[in-house]
Amino acid sequence: MEKFTSIILLTDFSEPAKNAIKYAVDAFGEEVEYNLINAYYARTSSATLLDLNDMLAKESLSGLESEIQWMKNEYPNLNLSVFPHSIFGSPVDAIKKLAIDHDHDLVIMGTKGASGVESVLFGSVASVVIRSTIVPVISVPPNCSFTGFGTLVFATDGQEIFNNKVVDPIEKLQDKFNTDVTVFSVDKPGQHSDLESLNLGLKNAKYATVEDEDVAGAVTRFCQEKNADLLAILPKHTGFFDRLFHKSVSKQLIEQAQMPILGLENV
Repeated sequence: MEKFTSIILLTDFSEPAKNAIKYAVDAFGEEVEYNLINAYYARTSSATLLDLNDMLAKESLSGLESEIQWMKNEYPNLNLSVFPHSIFGSPVDAIKKLAIDHDHDLVIMGTKGASGVESVLFGSVASVVIRSTIVPVISVPPNCSFTGFGTLVFATDGQEIFNNKVVDPIEKLQDKFNTDVTVFSVDKPGQHSDLESLNLGLKNAKYATVEDEDVAGAVTRFCQEKNADLLAILPKHTGFFDRLFHKSVSKQLIEQAQMPILGLENV
């Protein structure tokens, strides 16, 4: 049985980031190592702002030290293994750099779930990380606390061709949390998805389909009906994702979802 061993925590030292850290520790406790990443950079290469990068680097290191101390204060009875990483670049670059030398099971990060400027600045980060990272990502909405991984909905159109290793994180969740999995698809009128033919290898998985033009709405309603703890999606190289995340829908779903979203890595 494969187990979770290493989790990346992406932080900008905000309250949503702290909430995601608490979600991760409440879920995995002291059984895994945590790699706490803060990515920093100034969008310029001018000589004047080289000093700014030095300042940001110092602030990043100081912030990581404070965050680790905060984690220890929050969980005094746990022997947490937390490794800080202050990395110059974007969050996606930072994750990729960290993943070069070591395998990680998950990235867990917060979303602000806000509108306007805050949404653009941080909500878009969650969208970009989910689309671009080489490690599966759980995005945690604000004020969402961990209550278990009892029920997971895996949204797919049944047409995708992918390596079955993509579902490894779901299998690990099944092993650790006895997670109930439903593979779900939203068909266009007249279309039929044969989900069972995918042979995903998920234990005791259930299958369900509905016809609806509003893919995001149908997925959201189904998750609510199932009282799902987690929605899993394949964010890259899939037509279903493009339908689910048409125009701004991806941003809205990730930012406004009431449950965490697991973005799987389609290797």
